[in-house]
Amino acid sequence: MNIINVANIDYSSIRHPDDEKTINLLNKIPGFKSFLKNTVGKFRESYNEVEYTGNGYDVNFKSMPELYSLLKDTARILGAQKIPSCSTDWYYGISSFTMGDKNPRIILQSGTIELLSPSELRFVFGHELGHLLCGHKPYHMLLEVIYSPFYGEDLAMKAIAATVKLPLMEWYRNSDYSADRVGLLACQDLNVALTTMIKMAGLPQKYYNDINVKAFIDQVVEFEKSFNGKLDTIAKRAYIKSSDFPLLVHRAANLLEWYQSGEYSNILANNKRII
Repeated sequence: MNIINVANIDYSSIRHPDDEKTINLLNKIPGFKSFLKNTVGKFRESYNEVEYTGNGYDVNFKSMPELYSLLKDTARILGAQKIPSCSTDWYYGISSFTMGDKNPRIILQSGTIELLSPSELRFVFGHELGHLLCGHKPYHMLLEVIYSPFYGEDLAMKAIAATVKLPLMEWYRNSDYSADRVGLLACQDLNVALTTMIKMAGLPQKYYNDINVKAFIDQVVEFEKSFNGKLDTIAKRAYIKSSDFPLLVHRAANLLEWYQSGEYSNILANNKRII
């Protein structure tokens, strides 16, 4: 499969509308982003480096050359100026996250590496790089500090945190929709993006050779139509607002909508260089 280099893309132009609205609002606060990078960001990055270089296993050309080569190639396709550090974390499920901004580190759970194909790992790397390229990490780190056990028991600080936690958590979930778009631009195969989500949803490994993407799309469409009764609607909203991450069906629905809008195809059409 030929992969088109999309390094010249303006990532602010592909952010999900709700993500774009909040990022623009936060970026307009004089000195706020710089303040976060020099205070919250420095603390979180130092803390993360101690945690994940102390407990994780570094992914590099010596330790895991094929995986590191895939990360490096994905970063090149997307035009990332810096290749993040990468390390593993023990958990036999499919999960990943990115820590830091100035010195970012992608963390891959062990199950992610074992259960995903190289193309699906490219989608995951693209998703994590997307958070960096879309400018999410300074504000992600603010939330991480608010939830940190080191935040303290001071009631005044807790009151301040409460005023920003819920609206920022809403944005935090929306930021995944933008990152999924970057993940799709990285792997350049909608089926790959969806099979990654299907595996994350708990598909047993014995069914990996016969994944029914259409059945998942049908589930996504049906979910969007369902739970419209008064009680169901309240329960649905309550669950979503209490979650750290968006529902997988919502991620799939948002990615499908963006793919079908033609914006994805236009980006590839305007970037002719093949890798």
